[in-house]
Amino acid sequence: MEIGLPEGIAISRLEADIPIGFMPKFEESMEIFEKLYNKDKSWTIAYSGGKDSTALTVLALFMKSMHPDINLRITYSDTMMEIPEMSSVAHNFLDYIRDNSASEVTIVKPAITDTYWVRMIGRGYPPPSPRFRWCTDKIKIKPSRKISNDKGIFITGMRVGESRQRDAKIKNSCLSPGASECGGDRWISQKGIDVAAPIINWTSFDVWYFLQSIAVKYVPAVKYVIDLYGNTTMRFGCWMCTVVQRDKTMETMAKSGNEKIRKMLAFRQWLVEEARKPENRYMRKNGIKGRMRKEFRKDILKKIITLEKEINLKLINDSEIEVILRLLNSNNYAEY
Repeated sequence: MEIGLPEGIAISRLEADIPIGFMPKFEESMEIFEKLYNKDKSWTIAYSGGKDSTALTVLALFMKSMHPDINLRITYSDTMMEIPEMSSVAHNFLDYIRDNSASEVTIVKPAITDTYWVRMIGRGYPPPSPRFRWCTDKIKIKPSRKISNDKGIFITGMRVGESRQRDAKIKNSCLSPGASECGGDRWISQKGIDVAAPIINWTSFDVWYFLQSIAVKYVPAVKYVIDLYGNTTMRFGCWMCTVVQRDKTMETMAKSGNEKIRKMLAFRQWLVEEARKPENRYMRKNGIKGRMRKEFRKDILKKIITLEKEINLKLINDSEIEVILRLLNSNNYAEY
């Protein structure tokens, strides 16, 4: 079954109770897509598994149903560290798209030498922090870089109003040389990649209305995302994220009786606290804490394997363990 929308995108004829503020934004987004189509027919969607990128993907599929010559590629950067429920939803949604549309689905993962556990346990990187956020580039951005550098337009579900930090980033992008105004059909990123944000002006309400009242009728797999969020404002990410002080999503899941998440949360807290202790770190000549000591890293590996058995969930794969053990047994400081 090919995904498509009856009668093109004339949603106003299909839905009688559309909120007044939604249609202008929807129409603006579709106009942006039409401009992109006239400019370049090769599109890459950055899919994360979240509500925004899901809405964006469905809109792009609607466009492809009207313009079959669009070369649509949907990419998912699998960090191998996502909260299990989120990872499952993302893969189920992508499986549906792969089976029911003429779109290319690409899943990228970090190189074995760049995975979270190899960098941390094998090389001694401390838990990521706001000052040393090494994880994002290594396990999420770097794997996607080759895809985003391909010809065509890179389309993202970025929206204003998500956070002050992200709004500032959007503003800087929009004001960069050669950029169109915010809300326009696209802007040019600092690295020269053509980037489009068709739903940049949508609110969270707009996204939820579209997913629950429209998108799920034509792409049933959207229900996976709706069920995951459950009408909450939770944000899903890596279960070992230590950049934020508190992971409210995981805390909520743990309090609701999710025993696996509770134990994963406890492991993360243990690692953060132990990694701060001077006795678990090599000290630099300037007195600043450096990499984590080998003995402590061996303890981390033992605990993560024990945790896997307790919750019956794969958290680290055999290839990672093989590389980690080689690094832990190496006497070459440049390696470990």
